Amino acid sequence: MANPLKNKHLITAMLVAPVLALIAYFATDHLVAERPHLAKAGDVYPLAAGSNCRYQSGSCTLKNADVKLQLNAQRLSSEKVSLTLATDLPLQTALVAVDLKGSGDTAPVAMTHTGELWEVAVDVPQPESSRLRFVAVIDNVNYFVETEAVFVDYETSFSRENFTHNNDN
Repeated sequence: MANPLKNKHLITAMLVAPVLALIAYFATDHLVAERPHLAKAGDVYPLAAGSNCRYQSGSCTLKNADVKLQLNAQRLSSEKVSLTLATDLPLQTALVAVDLKGSGDTAPVAMTHTGELWEVAVDVPQPESSRLRFVAVIDNVNYFVETEAVFVDYETSFSRENFTHNNDN
């Protein structure tokens, strides 16, 4: 019986096949990939909620290409939460609605512009079962996101005393 590794056609095929597979992979990506384009005035684009929006971090990062918004939350009472929006972009308006338990009937509340920040106080009695809907208008382009409202409470397993500096030495 002949040794298959001595067949020059088989050896050539074993060397060429991976190269052709890589070429096909990158060529397909080049042909069908979505090309980045500038946001058009009047159009609507989604924002991606960062990973810190899914746990009790006290802040939520929202992104879409060059657009980056930072929502920070501070609990005012058992039901009221103060949301602060920070961005370097010139916002025209920002709206927030809190959907309690999937009802979908909560009217949006406009954030007020104070200095460099946008602020609003909203009711979020049960963050783990609430959804936050946010819309920002930048240069007549609408950006939106719907994310969990869990981030409005800040919780950590570490006490703040562990991170204070003691300069008594």
